[in-house]
Formats: sequence, structure tokens, C-alpha cells
Amino acid sequence: MERFLKFLSGYVQLFICGDQCERFLNLCRTRGISIRKICRRGEEEMVCVMSVRDFFRLRPIRSKTGVHIHVLEKRGMPFFFLRSKKRKAFFAGIVLCFCLMVILSGRIWNIHIEGNLKNTTPEILGFLEEQGIVHGIARGKINCSNLAAAIRRQYPEITWVSARIEGTRLILTIQEEEIQKESEKEEEAPCSLSADVDGIIVKIVTRRGIPLVKQGDTCKKGDVLVLGRLEILNDSQEVVRYEYVHGDADIYVEHQLAYYKEFPLNYSKEIPTGDIRADYQLRIGNWIFSTGKKKKDGWNRSLKETPLRITENFTLPVFWGKMVSEEMQKVEAVYSREEAKAIAAEELQEYEKNLIEKGLQISANNVKIETDYKSCVARGRLTVIEKTGKETPVEMGEDLQ
Repeated sequence: MERFLKFLSGYVQLFICGDQCERFLNLCRTRGISIRKICRRGEEEMVCVMSVRDFFRLRPIRSKTGVHIHVLEKRGMPFFFLRSKKRKAFFAGIVLCFCLMVILSGRIWNIHIEGNLKNTTPEILGFLEEQGIVHGIARGKINCSNLAAAIRRQYPEITWVSARIEGTRLILTIQEEEIQKESEKEEEAPCSLSADVDGIIVKIVTRRGIPLVKQGDTCKKGDVLVLGRLEILNDSQEVVRYEYVHGDADIYVEHQLAYYKEFPLNYSKEIPTGDIRADYQLRIGNWIFSTGKKKKDGWNRSLKETPLRITENFTLPVFWGKMVSEEMQKVEAVYSREEAKAIAAEELQEYEKNLIEKGLQISANNVKIETDYKSCVARGRLTVIEKTGKETPVEMGEDLQ
């Protein structure tokens, strides 16, 4: 800090010579003139440093002692401005930059949203834009209380919102209610559960309704598996009345799916020629500036763009990226038997993966892969276990038999 203050006030390095140097130092001390870094070069010569302010107080002391004073070096802010007095544009730029910083510091340049799970950040930013809250808005135009109330009205699932301004940042802290699927259930209509595939019942767990099948039974598509009608009996075990309910059960049926896939062994493929080119481009809106020439067909291109961001949610419509182009050549090729079987097996695995993602369990795989001189064929059946139980209306006159 002391060094910075010395730079602001300015200081000079002096060479002092004469036969009364000792008296010169004593008089400076008596009058409160600070001299630093004194370096004696003999009895009549020395080098020292003092402030600009004290330098202008040396005239009476120099007259009394008759020493000669030479300025060796000038440093500090006053001398910097003195040397730069002809650079008016430079100082005008400093003033303009300061004014620009003052203006920009009074606006919001970063809208930060935290705590949102169901409502995405782009969705909330779109709502804020409809309310006139955008990047660059003046801080004085934002009423945090009104903004928080508007967000709660727009999104009923948001239970609490905190809006605050920190510097040039608008911070929204959101708390959403926990959604419970079974919190408020509407009254469900009575129904039975029917099979939607042909197969064998491998498991049935009934929660509501009367099961009409058991494990190991065979069912056909459309058969009623769980009846949504309960018998109310009296003490004599006679049916007094019927009560209709919404059937609820976990029913798993084992059945078979046919699988067939064929593809030719002859195919066309692209191989690289070894010619690779890298180009750089700048995209501003719909304008594209590229360092490379337009490539013809037969080139594989991969472009990786990076947007220019001011803050985490403030992105300018400016993108810069690198495009790598590789020349490709089409050639005719033939799969070997091993390659064809590997491709067919991979396609079968992908098919099984899709079945598992849909909730099916694969219990047996009876698919065979065969090849001849022109094609590869995969055919057979997959034994799967699938959850069934299609809701069907309960007929009021429906019998248990």
C-alpha cells in the first residue's frame, strides 16, 4: 500500500554533489524533508530518492549549502500524465470505459435459477421474458416480490420462490412440491382384467377382484382372468348381492414371439482415402464465415461448435467451431460367414434389448442363424414372459361359470 501511495504522488532519484553534503542532509532532516535510499559515493557525492513534493522544497537548502542537484530518474503518476499529455484518445478511452462499467453494473447480466426439477430452466426463462425480465434489464425495473408472486401463480406446483439481486445477478431459488401419484385418486370405474395375448399363466397375484385362472393355466386373447365382481354372502353362504370393483392384479403370461431377419452378403461401404482437412468457422446468426472451401459429396464432415457465453444462461448468437472433413470412397464388399453371423447376432441382441426395455422377460431363445452364398437369415422363436391384464367393462349379468 505504501509503495502504491508513493507511485501516486511521484518520486525522483537525485545525484547530489558538493563539499557540504553532510550539512545538506542535516538541514533536510530539520525541515522534515524525507530522503530515502541514500547511497554515498564519497565524501562529496551521494545518490538518494525523495518525493516530488519534498523536491520542490529544496531550493533554500541548496542555496545555503551550495550543493549541485541533478535529477537522474522520474517515476510516478504525475510524470506518467506529463509524458502522456498528447495522448488524448487514451485518457478519453479510460473515461469512457469507466462510464461504461458504471452503466453496465446497473443491469442484470446473469439470471441464475436453482432448485427447479419439474420445470426446466429454459421454460422459466421463457416465462421471465414474457414478463419483460431479460438479460440486460435495469436492476431498478425488477421488483423481486412481484416477480416471485408471478412465478407462483404461473406454476402451481412451485410452493416457494425466493428472488434476490446480488450485483449484476438475479438469483431465483425455487422449491417444488413432491408429486405423489396416489395422493388423490379419483373414483375408479368397475372393470375386469382380460388377457391380451395367448399363453400360459406363470404368475398371478390378485389384489382386487376374483381370479378365474391359476398358475399353469392356458389362456387365449380376450379371456377374463380377474373378474371385477365380488359376491356378498349371508350366513347360509347364499349370494345376497354383487359388489363391482376395479380389478387389480399382477398377471404374467408366457408366450412365443416369431423372429425373422434377412440381409444380403453383398454391400457397399465407404473407406477413407487418407485426405483429411480441418477448417474453422465463425457463425453469427445466419452468417457463416469459414476458412475452407466448400467440399463436394463424398466427404464425411464432423462439426463441433461452441457458443459464446457471457454468463451461464446468457448466450450470444455467436458460435465458433472446427469442422474436420475426411474424403471417403465407395467400394463393393462381401461379408464373410463369420461377419454375417456376428451382425445377425448383434441385431438379435438389440431386438432382445428392446423387448426387455418394454418390460418383457426372455426365458428361451430358439433363433438359428444360417448363411448361404448370397444372404444371411436369422429365424426362430423367442419365449417371453409378459405382464398382461387389459381392463374390460364388467357386465352386470356376468356369471362366474
